[in-house]
Amino acid sequence: MRKKNRQFIICFFFSILFSQQDVYRSVDDIKEEWSGYTSYQKEEMLSFSEFLFKEGYYERCLLTLFELTYKFSDDPIIPNINYHIARCYEEMGSYVLAQRYYQKVIDTEPTTSFVRKAANYRFSHVFLLMGNETALINYVENSEDPYLVTFKGYAHLKKQNWEEARTSFIFAQSIFNHEHYNQLMTPIFKIIEDVGDLPMHNKYLVFLSGSMIPGGGQFLLKESQAGQGVFISVGMMLLINSWIDSQSLLGAKRFSESEGNSIPIYKNFKSINSSRVLHNKDQIPSFLKMNRSKLKFVIPPALVATSLYISSSLQSFFNTKKKNEELIQFYLFEELKRYSASRFLDFPEPVLKLSE
Repeated sequence: MRKKNRQFIICFFFSILFSQQDVYRSVDDIKEEWSGYTSYQKEEMLSFSEFLFKEGYYERCLLTLFELTYKFSDDPIIPNINYHIARCYEEMGSYVLAQRYYQKVIDTEPTTSFVRKAANYRFSHVFLLMGNETALINYVENSEDPYLVTFKGYAHLKKQNWEEARTSFIFAQSIFNHEHYNQLMTPIFKIIEDVGDLPMHNKYLVFLSGSMIPGGGQFLLKESQAGQGVFISVGMMLLINSWIDSQSLLGAKRFSESEGNSIPIYKNFKSINSSRVLHNKDQIPSFLKMNRSKLKFVIPPALVATSLYISSSLQSFFNTKKKNEELIQFYLFEELKRYSASRFLDFPEPVLKLSE
């Protein structure tokens, strides 16, 4: 009985040994199985990253994308991952970092790669988001790509270079040569045309208004607080001037009304033959002459009022140009919110999945 049990155990041991050898016949088999596992892991991480990006969890998406670049540094999907790292930074407002990772894609991908083209378009568009229109114009100066020429047109538009903007948009429209882009361009041409019809302030009329009424120039430029400040200040100076009465301040009026109150009392008397007289020549005069000094009280408030009056008129005159520029900038800001350059970001973009 014991001999049979011993034989059974030995047979069971060898069956386990041979079964394990069937599972892992060689190192290559192990590598193949492990690569299948890592491929599955990569697919899961890429899907998770794409989900996070679409839902707007950009910081969490960045962590997963950076983990992918560390684990699969030599994988063909790396340019797509770098592109989405840049997109995350762009959505978060970190434009310098966004351009850095777009540049990585541009530097590593061939010119024919659509990933490189998308990165180049996004890289250029970020200049507009940063407000660096000059850098964008220089970057795409000689380009004939319709997207880049369009972005250059927006840069000229924001810099108020109307003719350059019009030329760029017409050129881009001819390259696109498609009804869809013609419709996108139409409101932009209207913006350029409507700028000339904006109600601009006339600097001579502003100056005349400021000359007639204190703060009138500021009121015409719709700077209400500045206009009120000038008007009140000038009014206060004129009111102070009207209160001035130099006679009462100098005592002349008081002396003329009550002469006895103005006679000085002296304690230094000298008795001569039972009569008292003042020492030396300190005799009370028989005639009094009063001096007035009204100018020293009138001139300061008058000077202040006049200075405010003239300076406010001149300031409104010279501020007219700046105010007109601000009016145009406000108009452009409102219109470009409706017809921004992002409408042209309709080119094919890479996705977070492996190429078939």
